[in-house]
Amino acid sequence: MTAGVDAVIAALNDVDPYGLAPGEPDGAPSDEYAPEASELAGILAQQGSVSSQDVDRVWQHWFGDTLTGVIGASAMTAFVARLNELASAS
Repeated sequence: MTAGVDAVIAALNDVDPYGLAPGEPDGAPSDEYAPEASELAGILAQQGSVSSQDVDRVWQHWFGDTLTGVIGASAMTAFVARLNELASAS
């Protein structure tokens, strides 16, 4: 099974790489990271897991930078682990 887009959005909102505060009263819409989340959920659906390289490719596509470059390697490792936990829990 795979993680749903909403669960991936929640994980991205928690990481909030650009400090947009999605879902907060003065922040961005709660689905601010929906396009990226949809793409990541699709990878989870196809492969059953994601790697940091997968996430970085998605981030590069949307933002021209890697997520690892934005949040750092340690945070990326934790984020990828969370995504893979979502996939295995589905």
